[in-house]
Amino acid sequence: MAYHRPILAEDFARLLDYVQRGDLFALQDYLNCGNPIRPPGDPQSAANLLRTAVTTGFYTIVAELLRAGGWEPSELAAAQDLARSRNRDDIADLILDYTTRLPAEGPSRRTQRCLTAAGIPLDKQAVLHALRTGALSWATPCYGRKTHLDVCAWLDISQFLPIATHDEGARIPLLNNGISYRANGVLRRAGITPEKPSVRQALETGALFPGKRPYNYGKQTHAELCRWVDLDVETLRRQVYLLGVAERRRAKQPSTKPSATE
Repeated sequence: MAYHRPILAEDFARLLDYVQRGDLFALQDYLNCGNPIRPPGDPQSAANLLRTAVTTGFYTIVAELLRAGGWEPSELAAAQDLARSRNRDDIADLILDYTTRLPAEGPSRRTQRCLTAAGIPLDKQAVLHALRTGALSWATPCYGRKTHLDVCAWLDISQFLPIATHDEGARIPLLNNGISYRANGVLRRAGITPEKPSVRQALETGALFPGKRPYNYGKQTHAELCRWVDLDVETLRRQVYLLGVAERRRAKQPSTKPSATE
């Protein structure tokens, strides 16, 4: 899809034409499709785009570009100074309001866990880049419409930015091994072979433990895997608890290394 690739020179030229002509609807259609506004090889182009919008004097175009997000403080300061110099105090105040707006407290805890599990730093620029490159998509665990809306609100961008999709060939096929697609996905992310001996060993050693490891492994999936390998949940819980107690005791024992002096 279009928003999976970096912006091309001809696309940026088209975007610049929208800004120069003040074509608000064309610009909104472009941004709502998830198209980027910052060419990767020329980071100054986006700053020039914002300055062009200020120079042409279209208030709504500047507001739409600000809503797209991803602006550096230096770019906003330069655009604000340009607006003041051209006696467009309304645009300067708009940029100032965007710059000094109180930041959100952050995304919800669920969204934070989702981003952490996906390996995406809790940084606005990093999350915005992940959205526009497809690193955050329907295939990302726990990333759905509500999480997407939370991310868009945190980034202060349009909530109509579509969630990236993947080709059907990229989807993990459903294994006919007797457990659910969700359980197979948990095992795959944990690096555990979806076979009964491997899963039984992971359960007995505590490598699979609800609420702790791996991510998104809860009581329901735990009970499903225990039934699959014929393990009693309560007996296994007691066994893992005793195993953890033994490990902590061994860790507290002083080392018995031989003395360096004879």
